Amino acid sequence: MNTGINKQGGFSAVMALVLIVLFALLGAYMATLSSVSALSTATSASAIQAWFAARSGVEWAVHESLDLGTCTGVNGQTISFSSGGLNGFQAAVGCAETTGVTEGPDTYNIYNIGVTATRGTAGQPAFASRTIRVTVTDRTAP
Repeated sequence: MNTGINKQGGFSAVMALVLIVLFALLGAYMATLSSVSALSTATSASAIQAWFAARSGVEWAVHESLDLGTCTGVNGQTISFSSGGLNGFQAAVGCAETTGVTEGPDTYNIYNIGVTATRGTAGQPAFASRTIRVTVTDRTAP
């Protein structure tokens, strides 16, 4: 006997399953986005630290070159930082000099200094590197 009432079942279960899958995909996307954001922040901080390590190496190389009057003592040196915010960084120093430059009555030297600071291994997520190049002279101001 037909009562005229059609019983439909299961539509709500299908809709609930679709919603659960959508929310799971949204959650996975948000987790990925969050981890990428955290990695980006850490990479940015490492880049700033690398710049400061390179800057420290430049300051040391300029002081030593001007104090010694030659690049011989600084060229090829590596500075290893072992404490503070620069812990784990290494700064490789390169220096080339031009000696005996004469302008009028003045004779002076020119030092081209380059420092590359790195931490980690290239290709790894924690790798950071910055290079700074400066040119200085031992000529006194007129």
